[in-house]
Amino acid sequence: MGLEEERQKVNFCVTNLSRFLISQVLPEVSFERWRELKEKIIKVPALINSLECYSDTREDALNRGIRHGMALRDFSIREKLTSAERRIVMGFFPQLSPYILHYDFFMNGFFLQASEEQKAQFADKFETLEVVGCYAQTELGHGSNVRGLETQAIYHAERDEFILNSPTITSMKWWIGGLGIAATHALVVAKLIVKEQDLGPHTFFVQIRNMKTHSPLPGVFVGDIGPKPANHATDNGFLRFEFARVPKSAMLTRFARINDKGDYEILDPNALKILYSSIVRARTNLVKDAWHFSVIAATIGIRYSLVREQFPDPENPKAERKLIDYQIQRYKLFTVLSRLYATVFVRSSITELYNESERRMVTFDGSLLGELHALSSLYKGYITAITLENIETCRRCCGGHGYSMYSGLPSLYATYLPSVTYDGDNSILTLQAVRYMVNTIKKINKGQPVPDKYSFLAKPIPNLSGTQNPACPNFHQACFQAISHYTLHKLAKKEADYLKIGAKKEKVWSDYLQVEGIEAAETFFYVSSHEDFIKGLSLITDQNTRQAVEYLRQIYAISEMEKYNGLLLNLGASVETIENMKQTLLEALDKARNNAIGLIEAFDEPDEILNSVLGRRDGNVYQSMLNAAKYLNPINKTSVYPGIQQYLRPKI
Repeated sequence: MGLEEERQKVNFCVTNLSRFLISQVLPEVSFERWRELKEKIIKVPALINSLECYSDTREDALNRGIRHGMALRDFSIREKLTSAERRIVMGFFPQLSPYILHYDFFMNGFFLQASEEQKAQFADKFETLEVVGCYAQTELGHGSNVRGLETQAIYHAERDEFILNSPTITSMKWWIGGLGIAATHALVVAKLIVKEQDLGPHTFFVQIRNMKTHSPLPGVFVGDIGPKPANHATDNGFLRFEFARVPKSAMLTRFARINDKGDYEILDPNALKILYSSIVRARTNLVKDAWHFSVIAATIGIRYSLVREQFPDPENPKAERKLIDYQIQRYKLFTVLSRLYATVFVRSSITELYNESERRMVTFDGSLLGELHALSSLYKGYITAITLENIETCRRCCGGHGYSMYSGLPSLYATYLPSVTYDGDNSILTLQAVRYMVNTIKKINKGQPVPDKYSFLAKPIPNLSGTQNPACPNFHQACFQAISHYTLHKLAKKEADYLKIGAKKEKVWSDYLQVEGIEAAETFFYVSSHEDFIKGLSLITDQNTRQAVEYLRQIYAISEMEKYNGLLLNLGASVETIENMKQTLLEALDKARNNAIGLIEAFDEPDEILNSVLGRRDGNVYQSMLNAAKYLNPINKTSVYPGIQQYLRPKI
């Protein structure tokens, strides 16, 4: 039975589910517009990676990245894309390129911090790629600690200009995407020094290469940092300034400037709120973008498991059994699928909170920034880790063939791998989130109001004893709340005890509570993400579709809860209840089997984006593998490999 026969088993309308899912992950565009853009994109060869790219040299990949950037620019202009639509188009491509980083990180950073005059001067040049930019913040010796950045921007009053200098090796800008070969300009975050006073980090728009020859300018030492496991088309670079002279106009002046008298002047007292909001935005985007990587991995893993057969079927010994009909394969894949749907609903939730925060920020009301920072940090920490684990699980589910680059999975894993460390290491972000939770408990103890998501911490621990419905979403939520309530209150008490004996708060959180803090934060992640899952599920109107997704919710809740079984017993749950939940999980794996292909194909990922011999929509796996190995592998271009003649034959 092929994939078409498997599709006939699905008992709900896949198109309707697709429409719903796209409304959750891409609310900025209509379903019809999303489909239109997707169909047009896959017809532009320069925008699509083919199987040949898996044999690319680094130089091939860089050239492909440049072609991709030009094609993206032309497509944006031709289709008159809005900024939201362009970001959606860029989201179709798992691998980054210098120009995706230009349109996303660089342009957003510039427009946030530039004056109206600066925006008017450069906006058109950014769109046409006449000016290509990068965001140069991270240094060789400093990452998340922005206050510790060493690059200097010294104001020279007599010349009315800045001197940019990298005083140490560790002050060199490092890992900057788009810097190595592509960028003509950089947004440089440097310490502003005026009249020998360090005024902290500010942003400067600095030309680093000649606009005609593309050669580095005087005082600029720039290049590519070298090979990486993936993202070969992205030119992560280094940058060192050796007393480079830049005009006074290089300083972005929406928030502050050097006035005509040579004095530092703050123009907007809300600068810190707005910049804080931009940091949260970048973190939120990582959460919002994660779903697509899990979609690619799960599409490949599930389709392959519906095609691949292994060992005789006990009920039909003359036929082999499909991988997906083995319980352990369903457990691994459907756990991934359930986490994917959880990610979708988490994305919708964090987007709502972010948009509300942005609406308030119009009037400089930053009342939601603390909650948004905590939740985006928490979600970034766990959603990126879960997504990375999803990709690797799907690779393993494809057996030996999953190790082939042609499967698409090793490349996808390596591409996503840095997500758990860039824009804030996951452990550090999680600790920031849990400190907010502990402070929330302090507010509760003082009788102060707290956000709705945290209100359960102000109530008694839910009662888990007695007979319970092992499939009930409300009971599952009560379990997560009980676990988190106990763990977070215990953590808050520990912090209070350390402070009572005179320990400094920063020492407490750097030396004593980091391990338990991260463990406690995870319990709240499940409270919040499962709450988001329940809310998202309630929006599905068709009964069959809702039931199909409900089985995924059961799989998500119970599989993630199992690690806390011992604590659940201590909190009042019976052994019988825990055993019944396990049985509910196993039954949900069976009930989700026939709908699995519909649940993943509702995301409608085209073969051109999957770029996988194992995940093809037509299921023609083996012929594709042969064709790729035989015709696309450069090693097979000759019947005798040249190295044999050069190194082996002369020795025997």
